[in-house]
Amino acid sequence: MREDDRREGVWRFLTYTVLLAAVVVTLVPLYWIVVAATLPERAFLAAGSDPRLLPGGHFLENLRALQARENVDFLGSIRNSVFVAVTYTLLSLVLCSMGGFAFAKYEFRFKEPIFYAILATLILPIQLLVIPLFLLVSRIGLTNSFWAIILPWAANPLGIFLMRQNMRSIPDALLESARIDGATEFQLYYRIALPTMKSSLAALAIVLFLFQWNLFLFPLVILDTGKYTIPVAINQLVGAQRVYYDQIMVAAALSIVPIFLLFLFLQKQFVSGILAGSIKE
Repeated sequence: MREDDRREGVWRFLTYTVLLAAVVVTLVPLYWIVVAATLPERAFLAAGSDPRLLPGGHFLENLRALQARENVDFLGSIRNSVFVAVTYTLLSLVLCSMGGFAFAKYEFRFKEPIFYAILATLILPIQLLVIPLFLLVSRIGLTNSFWAIILPWAANPLGIFLMRQNMRSIPDALLESARIDGATEFQLYYRIALPTMKSSLAALAIVLFLFQWNLFLFPLVILDTGKYTIPVAINQLVGAQRVYYDQIMVAAALSIVPIFLLFLFLQKQFVSGILAGSIKE
């Protein structure tokens, strides 16, 4: 009995140690971004030899310098990113939940090959898709349009996979009972499947929002000045002869705020969704 208690204590200590290390590795870069955003550029450049652990008092000065730049509309880029990320997330949730419901609850020809073909697209790097997508959106007249960076990834393969895995837990008997009562196939999806998937949808919403919020290469290629999103706008602060580190840190710190608020808003549903997926599979 004492040997079992000792082993359990050792495993618990190792588990907490690993979790604590993961928390430190995750939070230290975020804290450093916040600290760096409050430092003058000279102090930031000297941080290698003189590390600063506490915030300074130059946040507003750095923010004013960022807003005063002519080639970067920072507030406009935030509005663009919020519009693109929110629109993409809502549209993708609808498409992914419909796709997941179809793959989980219907039988049709070539179902499994089609599903695994969709899943295989996850291995394709964005760099490989830039030129084909650019040619495609150019032919349909979406160049320099927000829809050019929303539509190509709207049916997200990871989202379809997650929705399929979670919707397989919905009892078939429940759907058959609804069909006998006269429910249409769309009502089965809208009134039965979606309400039971709230937690999973919330978790997926955060993943989709982060994907679109951080998307850089394709918006850089397809959008012109004035429609830049946050990552592209921050990239404009890297000049050929000078890098504006103080302004980059301010922009990076402020770009975290919408993600933080979204996570706080969906925190309970996000944790429940992650746990539900882990239990079912």
